[in-house]
Amino acid sequence: MNKKLMALAVAGAVAAPGLAVAQTSLTPTSIVPSPGVASSNGITLYGRLDEIVIVNKYSSANSSVAPNLPVSDFKKGDLWSAGNALGFRGREDLGGGTSAWFQLEIGVTPDGRTEASSTGANTNWGARNSAIGISSGIGDVLLGGWDTPYKQTFGVWNSMTSGGFSAAGILMGNGDTTGALNNALCATTVSNTSGVIGPAAPALNSCVTEATANNTAFSRRINNSIQYWSPIFSGFQVKLGTSLATYQSPGSAAQAAAFPSGLPKAKEYSANATWVRGPLSVGFGYDAHQGLRDISNAGANTQVKDSAWQLGAKWNFGPGEIGAAYETISYGETAANVGKLTVPTWVVNGRFNVGPGAIWASYSSSDAKSCSVATTAVGSAVCGMKPKMYVLGYDYVLSKRTKMYVAYAKIDNQSNGAIGTNYYYIAGPAGNNANGTASGVQAGTDVTTVGVGIQHVF
Repeated sequence: MNKKLMALAVAGAVAAPGLAVAQTSLTPTSIVPSPGVASSNGITLYGRLDEIVIVNKYSSANSSVAPNLPVSDFKKGDLWSAGNALGFRGREDLGGGTSAWFQLEIGVTPDGRTEASSTGANTNWGARNSAIGISSGIGDVLLGGWDTPYKQTFGVWNSMTSGGFSAAGILMGNGDTTGALNNALCATTVSNTSGVIGPAAPALNSCVTEATANNTAFSRRINNSIQYWSPIFSGFQVKLGTSLATYQSPGSAAQAAAFPSGLPKAKEYSANATWVRGPLSVGFGYDAHQGLRDISNAGANTQVKDSAWQLGAKWNFGPGEIGAAYETISYGETAANVGKLTVPTWVVNGRFNVGPGAIWASYSSSDAKSCSVATTAVGSAVCGMKPKMYVLGYDYVLSKRTKMYVAYAKIDNQSNGAIGTNYYYIAGPAGNNANGTASGVQAGTDVTTVGVGIQHVF
């Protein structure tokens, strides 16, 4: 018996260091991690926990814009879980320089939140970057739900790693989203059986519903993705991606008559090219959508095309780093064959080592122009409006994996008295929508935030 116990003790002593290495060998960052991190067979556990106590002040909400808002200015506190995740990675060497790998990631809420926004699809296994893939000498091919190459380009220039205060996915990208491509024939009021446009919901027995992504945002994690990542040559890499519009009804003659410009056909193509060499990182991203918007407007162009491109860079100069990026989003028709919208946005951000930590800051500004209708709005962007975002913070580093931080952020939304921008944080705490009970903000509301947080990665 003693011999058996001794054998178990020895086995535990040998296995424990290996487990510890597996748990700490990866440090997640704001940049999408490469599936090739695990260099040998086995499974790696990783995660990020980031909690911040914040006080938000909502102000300048015009009563004509937000008639249901009980007061124009108010404050509210919250505990915000910004981008928390838990995941597993596995890799198997198949020989000949080829390996198979997988990643499963889930959103987590260590503050115990149970409302729908915290316990929805984001907290299902595979709801965050998850896929199965093959690596070889010619690159990686992955199948699953993953950030588009365009969204991954944000990581090239982004220096903000504490809290959810980066302009990426807020002003840059005109919003962040997760889900499948729009299932047009299941989402409109066009009957899948008769093709009649009316108030009745579509016949869902001919459609399998799948949670769809925001159809105007360009910071996208898309289901049913197929991506190719080239090998890295002297710091240069190319990534290509598309998504399948699954569960689409084939359409009928009656439906074809209801859509003069053709049945909606959801498509998305995304690409980037990045170069990382020494202290300099440079990235270019491009993304194009088709058939994601205007699908319910009679006479509208159901194949409307939207596209975006961005160019960003970051330079590490030793005691700190600075990054900058410029983006242009071009939306096609914004109503029934009328109106277009161009949304240029730029950002500069950086961090500088001070004492046991670092100061970090960011400034971003957006615009909406080239529009023929003054009230044209797409996503959070509105024709003629110029929102801005300011961020200032400090990290106090406690260890390689743990830090505390303080942050100040302000989103300056714009309003013309009848309509306004409503930019807000990615998956942020409830704003002043629905009298403060729903996430997001009423159009034209400025948001000022101060907070103290702690982050741990493993």
